[in-house]
Amino acid sequence: MDRIIVNADDLGMTPGTNKAIFEGFDKGAITHTSIMANGDYFAEAMEGMADRRGLGLGIHLNLTYGKALIDNSLYCDEKGFFNLGYLALLMRRDEAFLLAVEREFEAQIQRVLEEKKEERTLTHLDSHRHIHLIPHLYPVVVKLAKKYQIGRVRLVNESLIESLLLTKRYNFILNGGIVKYFLLRGFSLWDARHADLYRGRKFYSILYTGVIGADILQKLKDSPQAYEIMVHPGYSEPDREVFFYDRAEKSYRISEDRERELKTVLLVAKKA
Repeated sequence: MDRIIVNADDLGMTPGTNKAIFEGFDKGAITHTSIMANGDYFAEAMEGMADRRGLGLGIHLNLTYGKALIDNSLYCDEKGFFNLGYLALLMRRDEAFLLAVEREFEAQIQRVLEEKKEERTLTHLDSHRHIHLIPHLYPVVVKLAKKYQIGRVRLVNESLIESLLLTKRYNFILNGGIVKYFLLRGFSLWDARHADLYRGRKFYSILYTGVIGADILQKLKDSPQAYEIMVHPGYSEPDREVFFYDRAEKSYRISEDRERELKTVLLVAKKA
Protein backbone atom coordinates (compact mmCIF):
# COMPACT_ATOMS: atom_id res chain seq x y z
CA MET A 1 0.00 0.00 0.00
CA ASP A 2 1.27 3.49 -0.85
CA ARG A 3 1.73 5.18 2.52
CA ILE A 4 1.31 8.68 1.12
CA ILE A 5 -1.11 9.35 -1.72
CA VAL A 6 -1.13 12.84 -3.21
CA ASN A 7 -4.33 12.81 -5.24
CA ALA A 8 -5.17 15.56 -7.73
CA ASP A 9 -8.91 15.91 -8.35
CA ASP A 10 -10.70 17.15 -11.50
CA LEU A 11 -8.55 15.66 -14.28
CA GLY A 12 -10.40 16.20 -17.57
CA MET A 13 -12.22 19.36 -16.49
CA THR A 14 -9.95 21.94 -18.16
CA PRO A 15 -6.68 22.10 -20.11
CA GLY A 16 -5.01 23.99 -17.26
CA THR A 17 -6.01 21.28 -14.82
CA ASN A 18 -4.69 18.52 -17.09
CA LYS A 19 -1.40 20.32 -17.66
CA ALA A 20 -0.78 20.91 -13.95
CA ILE A 21 -1.65 17.36 -12.88
CA PHE A 22 0.60 15.78 -15.48
CA GLU A 23 3.46 18.12 -14.60
CA GLY A 24 2.97 17.25 -10.94
CA PHE A 25 3.24 13.55 -11.70
CA ASP A 26 6.16 13.92 -14.11
CA LYS A 27 8.14 15.76 -11.43
CA GLY A 28 7.37 13.22 -8.71
CA ALA A 29 4.88 15.27 -6.69
CA ILE A 30 1.49 13.72 -7.54
CA THR A 31 0.87 9.98 -7.21
CA HIS A 32 -2.82 9.63 -8.14
CA THR A 33 -5.53 11.53 -9.95
CA SER A 34 -9.33 11.39 -10.23
CA ILE A 35 -10.79 11.89 -13.71
CA MET A 36 -14.15 13.42 -14.60
CA ALA A 37 -15.54 11.03 -17.23
CA ASN A 38 -17.94 13.71 -18.48
CA GLY A 39 -15.30 16.45 -18.49
CA ASP A 40 -14.98 18.61 -21.59
CA TYR A 41 -11.26 17.76 -21.74
CA PHE A 42 -11.64 14.06 -20.93
CA ALA A 43 -10.16 12.88 -24.25
CA GLU A 44 -7.09 15.07 -23.77
CA ALA A 45 -6.70 13.72 -20.24
CA MET A 46 -6.88 10.09 -21.38
CA GLU A 47 -4.23 10.77 -24.03
CA GLY A 48 -1.95 12.09 -21.30
CA MET A 49 -2.64 9.09 -19.08
CA ALA A 50 -1.45 6.72 -21.81
CA ASP A 51 2.12 7.93 -21.31
CA ARG A 52 1.97 7.81 -17.52
CA ARG A 53 1.45 4.23 -16.43
CA GLY A 54 2.63 4.94 -12.90
CA LEU A 55 -0.03 7.55 -12.22
CA GLY A 56 -2.84 5.98 -10.21
CA LEU A 57 -6.19 6.61 -11.88
CA GLY A 58 -9.58 6.81 -10.20
CA ILE A 59 -13.02 8.13 -11.14
CA HIS A 60 -14.24 11.52 -9.97
CA LEU A 61 -17.94 10.64 -9.97
CA ASN A 62 -20.11 13.60 -10.89
CA LEU A 63 -23.75 14.65 -10.65
CA THR A 64 -23.42 18.42 -10.38
CA TYR A 65 -21.24 19.78 -13.18
CA GLY A 66 -21.48 19.62 -16.96
CA LYS A 67 -23.33 17.26 -19.27
CA ALA A 68 -24.47 13.84 -18.09
CA LEU A 69 -23.44 10.71 -19.96
CA ILE A 70 -27.00 9.41 -19.68
CA ASP A 71 -29.67 12.02 -20.26
CA ASN A 72 -32.29 11.62 -17.52
CA SER A 73 -34.86 14.18 -16.41
CA LEU A 74 -34.40 13.06 -12.79
CA TYR A 75 -31.09 14.92 -12.63
CA CYS A 76 -30.78 16.80 -15.96
CA ASP A 77 -32.33 19.80 -17.65
CA GLU A 78 -33.88 19.60 -21.12
CA LYS A 79 -30.42 19.84 -22.73
CA GLY A 80 -28.94 16.99 -20.73
CA PHE A 81 -26.91 19.06 -18.25
CA PHE A 82 -26.84 18.27 -14.55
CA ASN A 83 -29.22 20.61 -12.74
CA LEU A 84 -29.28 19.43 -9.13
CA GLY A 85 -27.34 21.08 -6.34
CA TYR A 86 -26.08 19.48 -3.16
CA LEU A 87 -29.26 20.17 -1.17
CA ALA A 88 -31.44 18.62 -3.89
CA LEU A 89 -29.23 15.51 -3.89
CA LEU A 90 -29.63 15.26 -0.13
CA MET A 91 -33.42 15.29 -0.51
CA ARG A 92 -33.72 12.82 -3.41
CA ARG A 93 -33.63 9.25 -2.15
CA ASP A 94 -36.49 7.51 -3.95
CA GLU A 95 -35.80 4.21 -5.69
CA ALA A 96 -36.16 5.54 -9.24
CA PHE A 97 -33.65 8.30 -8.57
CA LEU A 98 -31.10 5.98 -6.97
CA LEU A 99 -31.36 3.56 -9.89
CA ALA A 100 -30.81 6.43 -12.34
CA VAL A 101 -27.77 7.60 -10.36
CA GLU A 102 -26.33 4.09 -10.36
CA ARG A 103 -26.65 3.91 -14.14
CA GLU A 104 -24.98 7.31 -14.59
CA PHE A 105 -22.12 6.44 -12.23
CA GLU A 106 -21.63 3.10 -13.97
CA ALA A 107 -21.56 4.83 -17.36
CA GLN A 108 -18.83 7.13 -16.06
CA ILE A 109 -16.76 4.17 -14.86
CA GLN A 110 -17.30 2.29 -18.10
CA ARG A 111 -16.29 5.27 -20.23
CA VAL A 112 -12.90 5.42 -18.54
CA LEU A 113 -12.41 1.67 -18.86
CA GLU A 114 -13.33 1.76 -22.53
CA GLU A 115 -11.12 4.76 -23.37
CA LYS A 116 -7.93 3.77 -21.55
CA LYS A 117 -5.26 2.76 -24.01
CA GLU A 118 -3.32 0.32 -21.83
CA GLU A 119 -3.90 -2.27 -19.13
CA ARG A 120 -4.64 -0.25 -16.05
CA THR A 121 -6.49 -1.02 -12.83
CA LEU A 122 -8.70 1.75 -11.51
CA THR A 123 -7.36 2.56 -8.05
CA HIS A 124 -10.20 4.46 -6.41
CA LEU A 125 -13.53 6.26 -6.48
CA ASP A 126 -14.29 9.72 -5.13
CA SER A 127 -16.54 12.49 -6.42
CA HIS A 128 -16.95 16.11 -7.42
CA ARG A 129 -18.06 18.10 -4.39
CA HIS A 130 -17.91 14.85 -2.38
CA ILE A 131 -21.45 13.89 -3.37
CA HIS A 132 -20.61 10.18 -3.09
CA LEU A 133 -20.56 10.60 0.71
CA ILE A 134 -24.26 11.47 0.86
CA PRO A 135 -25.53 8.48 2.89
CA HIS A 136 -28.10 7.22 0.38
CA LEU A 137 -25.63 7.56 -2.53
CA TYR A 138 -22.68 5.94 -0.78
CA PRO A 139 -24.06 2.36 -0.94
CA VAL A 140 -24.49 2.81 -4.71
CA VAL A 141 -20.82 3.77 -4.99
CA VAL A 142 -19.66 0.86 -2.82
CA LYS A 143 -21.72 -1.54 -4.92
CA LEU A 144 -20.01 -0.31 -8.10
CA ALA A 145 -16.57 -0.36 -6.46
CA LYS A 146 -17.03 -4.03 -5.62
CA LYS A 147 -18.46 -4.84 -9.06
CA TYR A 148 -15.47 -3.30 -10.84
CA GLN A 149 -12.93 -4.41 -8.22
CA ILE A 150 -11.95 -0.87 -7.30
CA GLY A 151 -10.20 -1.11 -3.97
CA ARG A 152 -10.55 2.32 -2.40
CA VAL A 153 -13.48 4.69 -1.86
CA ARG A 154 -12.66 8.04 -0.26
CA LEU A 155 -13.91 8.82 3.23
CA VAL A 156 -13.37 12.21 4.81
CA ASN A 157 -12.08 10.98 8.16
CA GLU A 158 -9.79 13.94 8.82
CA SER A 159 -9.29 14.68 12.52
CA LEU A 160 -10.12 18.27 13.45
CA ILE A 161 -7.81 18.22 16.47
CA GLU A 162 -4.91 16.60 14.64
CA SER A 163 -5.19 19.06 11.75
CA LEU A 164 -5.29 22.04 14.11
CA LEU A 165 -2.27 20.82 16.05
CA LEU A 166 -0.44 20.18 12.82
CA THR A 167 -1.13 23.51 11.10
CA LYS A 168 -2.03 25.95 13.88
CA ARG A 169 -4.00 27.88 11.26
CA TYR A 170 -7.64 28.94 11.58
CA ASN A 171 -8.51 30.39 8.17
CA PHE A 172 -11.10 27.64 7.63
CA ILE A 173 -13.38 29.47 10.10
CA LEU A 174 -13.84 32.34 7.64
CA ASN A 175 -13.87 30.38 4.36
CA GLY A 176 -16.65 27.96 5.34
CA GLY A 177 -14.36 24.97 5.69
CA ILE A 178 -15.58 24.15 9.18
CA VAL A 179 -19.19 23.69 8.03
CA LYS A 180 -18.10 21.47 5.15
CA TYR A 181 -15.86 19.54 7.52
CA PHE A 182 -18.61 18.67 10.01
CA LEU A 183 -21.06 17.76 7.25
CA LEU A 184 -18.68 15.43 5.42
CA ARG A 185 -17.16 14.04 8.61
CA GLY A 186 -20.64 13.12 9.84
CA PHE A 187 -21.53 11.50 6.53
CA SER A 188 -18.27 9.54 6.53
CA LEU A 189 -18.82 8.20 10.04
CA TRP A 190 -22.24 6.97 8.99
CA ASP A 191 -20.98 5.59 5.67
CA ALA A 192 -18.14 3.66 7.29
CA ARG A 193 -20.72 1.68 9.24
CA HIS A 194 -22.06 0.45 5.90
CA ALA A 195 -18.65 -0.30 4.38
CA ASP A 196 -15.15 1.05 4.88
CA LEU A 197 -13.11 0.72 1.70
CA TYR A 198 -10.63 3.38 2.76
CA ARG A 199 -8.49 0.69 4.39
CA GLY A 200 -6.92 2.44 7.37
CA ARG A 201 -6.01 5.59 5.49
CA LYS A 202 -6.48 9.14 6.79
CA PHE A 203 -7.81 11.92 4.59
CA TYR A 204 -6.32 15.40 4.65
CA SER A 205 -7.39 18.81 3.37
CA ILE A 206 -11.11 19.41 3.80
CA LEU A 207 -10.26 22.15 6.29
CA TYR A 208 -7.47 23.55 4.14
CA THR A 209 -8.69 22.76 0.63
CA GLY A 210 -6.58 24.56 -1.93
CA VAL A 211 -4.27 26.24 0.57
CA ILE A 212 -1.98 23.46 1.80
CA GLY A 213 1.41 24.83 2.82
CA ALA A 214 4.70 23.15 1.97
CA ASP A 215 5.55 22.83 5.67
CA ILE A 216 2.32 20.95 6.38
CA LEU A 217 2.70 18.71 3.36
CA GLN A 218 6.21 17.81 4.51
CA LYS A 219 4.96 16.98 8.02
CA LEU A 220 2.30 14.68 6.58
CA LYS A 221 4.89 12.90 4.45
CA ASP A 222 7.15 12.46 7.48
CA SER A 223 4.32 10.97 9.55
CA PRO A 224 4.07 7.15 9.90
CA GLN A 225 0.32 7.41 9.19
CA ALA A 226 -1.02 6.48 5.73
CA TYR A 227 -2.58 9.60 4.21
CA GLU A 228 -4.50 10.64 1.15
CA ILE A 229 -3.74 14.31 0.56
CA MET A 230 -6.26 15.94 -1.78
CA VAL A 231 -4.97 18.71 -4.05
CA HIS A 232 -6.45 20.75 -6.90
CA PRO A 233 -3.53 22.04 -8.98
CA GLY A 234 -4.07 24.02 -12.14
CA TYR A 235 -2.77 26.65 -14.52
CA SER A 236 -5.05 29.64 -14.79
CA GLU A 237 -3.87 31.05 -18.12
CA PRO A 238 -5.08 28.13 -20.33
CA ASP A 239 -8.44 28.19 -18.54
CA ARG A 240 -9.35 31.86 -18.81
CA GLU A 241 -11.12 31.37 -22.14
CA VAL A 242 -12.63 27.98 -21.25
CA PHE A 243 -16.40 27.72 -20.97
CA PHE A 244 -17.51 26.93 -17.42
CA TYR A 245 -20.97 25.78 -16.43
CA ASP A 246 -21.09 27.97 -13.34
CA ARG A 247 -19.26 31.04 -12.10
CA ALA A 248 -18.12 29.52 -8.83
CA GLU A 249 -16.29 26.74 -10.64
CA LYS A 250 -14.57 29.24 -12.94
CA SER A 251 -13.51 31.40 -10.02
CA TYR A 252 -12.06 28.37 -8.26
CA ARG A 253 -10.20 27.00 -11.29
CA ILE A 254 -8.56 30.26 -12.36
CA SER A 255 -7.64 31.29 -8.82
CA GLU A 256 -3.97 31.85 -8.06
CA ASP A 257 -4.39 29.17 -5.38
CA ARG A 258 -4.34 26.50 -8.10
CA GLU A 259 -0.84 27.37 -9.31
CA ARG A 260 0.29 28.01 -5.74
CA GLU A 261 -0.82 24.52 -4.76
CA LEU A 262 1.08 23.01 -7.70
CA LYS A 263 4.22 24.88 -6.65
CA THR A 264 3.76 23.58 -3.10
CA VAL A 265 3.69 19.93 -4.05
CA LEU A 266 6.57 20.41 -6.52
CA LEU A 267 8.68 22.09 -3.83
CA VAL A 268 8.19 19.25 -1.38
CA ALA A 269 8.90 16.65 -4.08
CA LYS A 270 12.13 18.44 -4.98
CA LYS A 271 13.31 18.25 -1.36
CA ALA A 272 12.56 14.55 -1.07
